[in-house]
Amino acid sequence: MNIILIIGIVLLAALGAGRFGDRIGIPQVVGYILVGLVLGDSGLNIFSSSLVDTFSPVVNIVLALIGFMVGGELKYEIFRRYGRQFFIILLCEGIMTMIVVTGMVWLLTGNPSVAILLGALSSATAPAATVDVLWQYKSRGPLTTTILAIVALDDGLALILYGFAFAIAQSLFTGDGIAVSDVVLGPLIEILGSLALGCGAGFLLYGILTFIKKEDDRLVVTLGCVLLGAGLAEQLDLSLIMVAMAIGSCLTNTSRHDNEKSFEMVKSFTPPVYTLFFVLVGARLRVSLLPHIGIIGLIYVIGRTAGKWSGAYLGARLSGAADTVRKYLGFTLLSQAGVALGLALHTFQYFSRLGAAGQELGGVVINVIAATTFIVQIIGPVAVKFAITKAGEIPGGQCRSDPDQPEG
Repeated sequence: MNIILIIGIVLLAALGAGRFGDRIGIPQVVGYILVGLVLGDSGLNIFSSSLVDTFSPVVNIVLALIGFMVGGELKYEIFRRYGRQFFIILLCEGIMTMIVVTGMVWLLTGNPSVAILLGALSSATAPAATVDVLWQYKSRGPLTTTILAIVALDDGLALILYGFAFAIAQSLFTGDGIAVSDVVLGPLIEILGSLALGCGAGFLLYGILTFIKKEDDRLVVTLGCVLLGAGLAEQLDLSLIMVAMAIGSCLTNTSRHDNEKSFEMVKSFTPPVYTLFFVLVGARLRVSLLPHIGIIGLIYVIGRTAGKWSGAYLGARLSGAADTVRKYLGFTLLSQAGVALGLALHTFQYFSRLGAAGQELGGVVINVIAATTFIVQIIGPVAVKFAITKAGEIPGGQCRSDPDQPEG
């Protein structure tokens, strides 16, 4: 089948699956992912690996749009009042997850290099599926606002933790000393470079929009600047999603009311490409990997879930967050995809050059991350819906929002 025909089939099948899932109480994104699973290598092989690879620009475009929309929620007044709370929660959930997974894998395998690498990778949280659930149910309240802040900041923390972990694992494996530049400089350049590029593109977008009144032109200019920033991020090996978040954050904090329409127009444009994106996510999942994850994979999933939940609870308690945030935030941080898989691939490529032992180490890391991604991509959206439902943040239900806590 030609690509146009495949896209038509995919969009219609995914819409049907998403609506069916919605009727039975499952987030629509799960339906999209399952359609991809059926059409991918694990099912009918219509969306083969080689075909999925040809859609990589679509994946990057959607990640940029998601980053832009999430960045639009990072408003200055919210961070001025609750920034300390967000950063305490972020540090607690990220570091606690790394500690728990590292400790459990080390006890099981006796291999500190594998343990610390998997521990660092476990800290990463994928925003796409989580944010899609929040948008589907139009959730609003302290939990929703905290989720958006944490998933926006989580990539930066994951890069820093991975920088430390990779340098330590490299030193333990090779017997060489730890280079400070590998631990600090690499992650710092990527984070600061991404933020600088994103802010530059964001202010450029704001400047252009001040001269444009026609809505269609505003949409074209907004998409153009977001994709410009994302493309430069790819070219410069920076974080694409972090650049897009910085663009969105700059725009929402400069003449907020004037620029609100830009976010609304982008959001109205995105449903078809979001649907295709999550089908591609499902097509990349490999059921065949599940039998191979073994005890390490099981321990990883258990440790990551326990670390995310306990760390989020501890951070929320220490920062004085709302009761709903303490109870339910941990359930919303389970999704894992892009950043974790990308860093796992980097680990595999590096250690595979270091002989048979290195190939084994890299293979364990990438197989565990790839296989467990399958599990959490299905469970994660369902857990998010459970959390926002129990927190009373879905319109139509009683919202138990604390007036002294941030609103979405």
